[in-house]
Amino acid sequence: MKDIFKDVLGIDGVHGVIVLSGEGGILMSRFSAAYSHEEERAGRIDWASFVVELGDIMDAEFIFDAARFYVKKVEQGFLLVVMGEYAPISMVRLNCQVLSLDRLKSTSKRIGEILRKKIF
Repeated sequence: MKDIFKDVLGIDGVHGVIVLSGEGGILMSRFSAAYSHEEERAGRIDWASFVVELGDIMDAEFIFDAARFYVKKVEQGFLLVVMGEYAPISMVRLNCQVLSLDRLKSTSKRIGEILRKKIF
């Protein structure tokens, strides 16, 4: 499952990817080798208040002193991409959209199979 993030992590300036549940728990996280120490730090953060404040936001970009975050609402909760200040946000958005489309494609394929069995 973690291999689905390899394209996002392969973008220059992307440090890590975190999937948060709707309640604020970390479902999955993966960081590049140079930032692997940040994975432990991310586990100590109380993400619940962050997720509550996001509410129904579909996607957003947060900019801090020397870091940026891209947040996208996904089926499980939120996808959080941790980036440096010079990461190309358009590439990050595109790769996150592709992740969502892959999930939709597999869902529509299953629906098609069900309809074929029931109707035809």
